[in-house]
Amino acid sequence: MDTPITSLGELEHLSIEEVLDQDSRPSFILDLDPDQDRVSHLLSPIFCNLALRVHYQLYDAVTSGELPTPLSRSEKPSYQDFRAWAISVTTHDDSKDVFPLSFLFGNLLWTGFTVRRRWRIISGNILWNEKGPLANVSSNATSEIPKGISGATRASAKIDLIGSTSRKAIKISTDDRPNLVPVQKIPSSKPYYFPKSARTSSDDTGNSSHSRGSLTLAAPDKACADWTAKSPKGVISDHIALARLVNWKDTPLGPMEKWSPEFRQVANLLMSNPHPAALFWGSDLTMLYNAAYADEVAGNKHPELMGTGFSGPFSELWDSIAPVFAECAKTGVSIRRENDYLPIKRRGFLEETFFSWSWTPLYGGTSQILGFYNAPFDVSDQVRNRRGMETVSKLGGTVSRATSVKQFWKLVLEGLEESNFDVPMALLYSVSDTEDPDHESISSGSTISLKSCNFEGSIGIPEGHPATPLQLDLKRSREGFVPAFREAMRTREPTLLHIKDGSLPEELLEGIEWRGFPDPCQDAIIFPVRPTNGETVLAFLVIGMNPRRPYDETYKSFISLLNRQLATSLASTILHEEEIRRSTAAAIEKESLSKQLALQTDRLRRMTALSPLGMFFLNPEGKFVEANDRFFEMTGLARDEMLTASWADCIMDSSNEKMDEGWLQMLHEHKSWSSELQLKKTRDAATNFDLDGEIIDSWVLFTTQLEFGSGDSLKSILGSITDISHLKWVEGLQSRRLCEAEERRRQQTEFIDITSHEMRNPLSAILQCADDISASLSSYRSTDAALNASIVESCLDSASTIKLCVNHQKMIVDDILTTSKLDSNLLELTPSATQPTEIASLVVRMFQSELQAKKIQVSLDLDSSLQQLSVGWVMLDPSRVLQILINLMTNAIKFTAGSKKKVITVFVAASSESPATISKPKLQYIPVRATKADTPIGDDWGSGDIVFLRFKVKDTGVGLTSDEKQVLFERFKQASPRTHAQYGGSGLGLFISRQLAELHGGQIGVASESGIGSTFGFFISTRRASRPPSFPDDVDAAKSSYDPVSIQSASETKSVNPLAVEPAPILDVASLHILVVEDNQINQKVLVKQLRKFGCTVHAANDGLEALEFLEKTVYRVPNGVELSVVLMDLEMPNMGGLDCVREIRKMEDAGELSEHVPVIAVTANVRDEQIAVAKDAGMDDVVGKPFQIKEIIAKFGVVLRA
Repeated sequence: MDTPITSLGELEHLSIEEVLDQDSRPSFILDLDPDQDRVSHLLSPIFCNLALRVHYQLYDAVTSGELPTPLSRSEKPSYQDFRAWAISVTTHDDSKDVFPLSFLFGNLLWTGFTVRRRWRIISGNILWNEKGPLANVSSNATSEIPKGISGATRASAKIDLIGSTSRKAIKISTDDRPNLVPVQKIPSSKPYYFPKSARTSSDDTGNSSHSRGSLTLAAPDKACADWTAKSPKGVISDHIALARLVNWKDTPLGPMEKWSPEFRQVANLLMSNPHPAALFWGSDLTMLYNAAYADEVAGNKHPELMGTGFSGPFSELWDSIAPVFAECAKTGVSIRRENDYLPIKRRGFLEETFFSWSWTPLYGGTSQILGFYNAPFDVSDQVRNRRGMETVSKLGGTVSRATSVKQFWKLVLEGLEESNFDVPMALLYSVSDTEDPDHESISSGSTISLKSCNFEGSIGIPEGHPATPLQLDLKRSREGFVPAFREAMRTREPTLLHIKDGSLPEELLEGIEWRGFPDPCQDAIIFPVRPTNGETVLAFLVIGMNPRRPYDETYKSFISLLNRQLATSLASTILHEEEIRRSTAAAIEKESLSKQLALQTDRLRRMTALSPLGMFFLNPEGKFVEANDRFFEMTGLARDEMLTASWADCIMDSSNEKMDEGWLQMLHEHKSWSSELQLKKTRDAATNFDLDGEIIDSWVLFTTQLEFGSGDSLKSILGSITDISHLKWVEGLQSRRLCEAEERRRQQTEFIDITSHEMRNPLSAILQCADDISASLSSYRSTDAALNASIVESCLDSASTIKLCVNHQKMIVDDILTTSKLDSNLLELTPSATQPTEIASLVVRMFQSELQAKKIQVSLDLDSSLQQLSVGWVMLDPSRVLQILINLMTNAIKFTAGSKKKVITVFVAASSESPATISKPKLQYIPVRATKADTPIGDDWGSGDIVFLRFKVKDTGVGLTSDEKQVLFERFKQASPRTHAQYGGSGLGLFISRQLAELHGGQIGVASESGIGSTFGFFISTRRASRPPSFPDDVDAAKSSYDPVSIQSASETKSVNPLAVEPAPILDVASLHILVVEDNQINQKVLVKQLRKFGCTVHAANDGLEALEFLEKTVYRVPNGVELSVVLMDLEMPNMGGLDCVREIRKMEDAGELSEHVPVIAVTANVRDEQIAVAKDAGMDDVVGKPFQIKEIIAKFGVVLRA
């Protein structure tokens, strides 16, 4: 009898702790994967049952290793041996079970098992045979144990799943099977530390009476007691007779007369079972089954199935059943499956069947699994019926949402969408009158001659399929399913179509995407959909039949339920649609009447109440008579003050004069009046705010209309006020913006003048130096005389001056580009591990020659806080910090050069708190303009502690006044107009420094006194970092390798670490063959000349087309062609630009037209990040920005050719 569902539910809520507490054996649970480290020499149970807890001596022995005196005398096994066994894990499989299966300790035989590969449950058994072998012995049962076989032997028994195409079987290893001997039952002898039980055994209660409820057992009259006997007695059924005819000696079971008694008993039990049952025996799973199994499970596979291996006749089931055999063979635990899907070909086609069955391992009197007992119950009808009811229920729930017949058809398909198996495909046509263009009306009759079928949708049928024309003539058309539609229209009942009789054309099924099973449908059914309260067919629903389900009574019942559901739901939808139509018409009529009535009675009230204007009535004396709510909101007056208040109480004094003039105009001239008035700010008045949330003044547009009585006397004044506060605010804002724009235009004009001046001055010097060089060398052009040393020195000095002028111009352009990036929020920080002291030292070294030339003393002051906080390496953007320090250092040198005392100090310090919170009375930090960036936060910044670095540049220059300090750090601003006239500059340096400091999570400030000197300082937020592994141990080498001129500006490229050391590639420049592609003849001539000075072989081309022509003659195209190492290519050129040229080269490489990769380096003035990315995407190997020095080009050669 099956266990009731309620009992199973209660059993699921039963905890393992409760079960173990009811066990009389001392037991405990170990966690093999604890969250905390266990004590290495002790067991740490996470649970001990009641039987273990009440016996403290045994509890101490298990948990602490303190054995009682009688036990401690025994040397072996020790507590550590017991602990090692308790936490041991078998190596024979992945079950993590205990190994070996039992262990003797403390006069108890301990056994254990593992649950979910983590929880080890160990129990002590009292009854055991001390002189016998340790095996699977229970605590109080007598069993047969294989003689001489240990736990290790049993654990290593192989159970293999063999799954090949030629043979599929479960192989159960039974090699070296031992003889079976009984174990003697030993009287119970509890250890001395177990308390004696006061309860009496159930065996001592006396003999129970057998006189009541007894049954006399004898030989059966009609059955055969043992059909496997040589000469069986009794009635033998046809099925048993067939089983006896099987040539068993040719099967793994062997001759019937040699079957063991145990197997005979199971075989007799099998045949006498009225329910389906089968035996699967041996590694080949030889089958033996009863008559019920043959009728309900095997089908037409019987009788060939009898005595054969399972994987033969039931090959279609093997992939589904093999894991069940394997699991049962491995664990030895019976398996139960409910409603298990199994496709069986037992009636001439692959049938969709469901079984609830169990698998029980059989040992045949041995300790090894020899076979399996299978008890299947065919629940196919129940499962399919339940699924069908779910489909009908789902359909009913879905179509219940329909509010119209048109919507009903869409919801029918939606309701069937999830029924993949019972609806492999479906299509739906609605029926309408031919003259009805939108086919939305309900068909008025059943005459076929005036009907057309309109396609509403399908399931599983591709769009445009021949089976789904958009519209069909129900009388004359021969397309699609129209012939079957006409038959269904005639019968008004579901019509079954078959491929075998031609009623279901096969060509209509081609190309359908079958749902559920991959088998195409052999049958289909047409539902003429009509409401239950009518005879008119409104639609045809075609559904493919389940190809793996017989069309039996249960299937017919499903079809009938589905047809009834469609009819009932359609009738409800039609009634609901008609009710909605009537209700809608009534509601429209009622709403129209209500609107007319409300329009006549409440027009004025609604106008005044809903108007955004404040509306009011005044008497000729200026007192309020009536006003709407909006008026009181705007003015702040209370309704109870209305009769005593006047307009003078609402407006500001500045508007009183306007109000008096208007009032006189209305009283004496009888003219309407309008003007702008400012209202008083009262507590109850409506408040207006600007975009920043600040309160703005309240302004209204006062407008009146006069109402006259008899004799042209003024009767009343009807007026309104319109809130124009924001309009007035915008006017003020526009005025302020206009002034700001004028100021910005003036600043930009001044900046252009300053920039032009700063750019022209170096140009003048460049021209003069060039003239000097030309004049100095012209006299030697026609002679072979050696150059005079003074002439050479003069030329070198002029060249150095040109170089400085170019760097000065480049600095101005870089500042402008940096400012543009800051304005567009495109400048990003690139943090890297850096030593802040090295940055400060680097700045000092960069200006060393200039400082010496101007006789300025410089010192580097490293604060003790760096050592106290152990600040070594930190994450920051060294290029941006260096850019700030260069700006500050440049200003310090500029303003100190003319002073009597010439001293500059660079100061570096660190703190764990933000310097902005520390009181600095002299150094005033400039407030940030906007919310600072979350620096240093992100993966690029690492996870070290935050450290704040402070940098200061102190000079003894001219200093600043209070007024001059106010305009610092602004765009295009200098301390005073005389600053540019005396010292030059663009006014961008400090503005950029401020933006970069704030971008780095810090601030910048200044402390200065006129005539004494200035201190410019800033702080940034950084994170601690470890020293990069690639950084050399020799710091001096890193210092000496730095060349300030080679550092690219932050406006040209992404931030780079100027302290990073990259080994220079070893390159023989003189062996290089270079092609220079440049349309500017001057630039081309200079670059070719410079490269040839280094010994390079140089060729030149004027555009991309000439470059491609030259490439055709190189070794990349023809053997023994012209050598070519690298191409230097400009981007902007006539005929063919550099980007198009390099794309053509890469296409030739991809097509195999070039022997190998051609290195191409772009040489361009387009050096924004986006422009560099476009060049590399086009195929450039690298980019060099103009202006450049020749050594930068040589360095790029090493990088590109080495790669």
